Amino acid sequence: MSYRFHVHRTKPTYRLVTAEGAPFPGEANEADWRFTRVRERGDTNPDVARLVDETGYCLFRIGLSFDEIV
Repeated sequence: MSYRFHVHRTKPTYRLVTAEGAPFPGEANEADWRFTRVRERGDTNPDVARLVDETGYCLFRIGLSFDEIV
């Protein structure tokens, strides 16, 4: 299985991962996302792959600070 990685066009710290061949999540506007690469399952974080398998996508943010989770 392969996974497609996207970066939000105006909020580039946000990343979206979907399964190759799956429809884009209905909650998202595909035009807001820039495709960056395809990764095979073995090259994808297991937590990311599990979320995509369970929910159809994985949405996350790069660059969180500890202040945001305390």
